[in-house]
Amino acid sequence: MVFKRGFTLAEVLITLGIIGVVAAITIPSLISKIGKRQLESQIKASYATIAQTMRSAEADGVDFDMQIQDGSVASMKNWFQTYMAPYMKTEKVCYNTTGCWHKKGESKTLNGAAPYYETNAGIGIQIVTFVTAKGAYFDIDGFSSQDMKNLFGINTSNQGLIFYFDANGDRKPNRIGKDIYIMAFTDKGLVPSGSDKTRSEVEQNCLKGNGYWCLSYIMQNGWQISDEVWKRKK
Repeated sequence: MVFKRGFTLAEVLITLGIIGVVAAITIPSLISKIGKRQLESQIKASYATIAQTMRSAEADGVDFDMQIQDGSVASMKNWFQTYMAPYMKTEKVCYNTTGCWHKKGESKTLNGAAPYYETNAGIGIQIVTFVTAKGAYFDIDGFSSQDMKNLFGINTSNQGLIFYFDANGDRKPNRIGKDIYIMAFTDKGLVPSGSDKTRSEVEQNCLKGNGYWCLSYIMQNGWQISDEVWKRKK
C-alpha cells in the first residue's frame, strides 16, 4: 500500500502567513509606483494641453499682447475667453468663485505650508479656475515681473500669467510638487516655473523647498518624479 504525504494544517497556515507578510510589504509599494506612473502621464498631458492651446490660438492669428490688469477679475475673464476658451474643452469655468479648485486649506506646498495668496476661490487674487474634460484642475492668476522672478524663478520684464494645475483633479495628495505644478505664460511663451534657475537650485527647491519649481525638475528628468520627491513628507 502506497501512502501519499500531503501538507499538514500547520504547514499550510505558515505558508499562507509568509505569503501574507510578503504581500503586505510589496503591494503598497507596487500600488504607489503605479500611481506615480499614472500621475507622471497626467502631468505631461496637462502641460501638453495648455501648450497646444497656445499654439492653436497663435496659428489663428490671436494677439498675445499681455493686456492683463493685475487684480481685475474682468481683465482675467476677458483674457481667458479671448485667448483660451475657443481652443480647449472645459467641463466648468469659475471666475473668482468656488467650484473649480480645491477648498481653502486642502492644497499644500511640499513643506506643508499653504500656497502663497490662497483664497476660498483657489490660489491667487481675482483668478480664473477651470476643470478640463480629463478632470484636471487649472488656476490662472496674473503676477508682476518681480513676483515672477522671486516666487516662480522666471525672469521677465513684463507681467506674466501663472498656471497652477492639479493633474489628477480632486484626488490626493493635492501637493505642489507632487500632483500640483506651476507653469507660466510670459513674453518668452509657455515655460515651467523655475525655468531661469540652475539645475541645482531647481533640485533643492524640490528636495527641501516648497516645490514651486518642480515642473522644471521633472521635465529635466524625462517627465519622471524622483523617488526622493515622491516619498517626501515635508
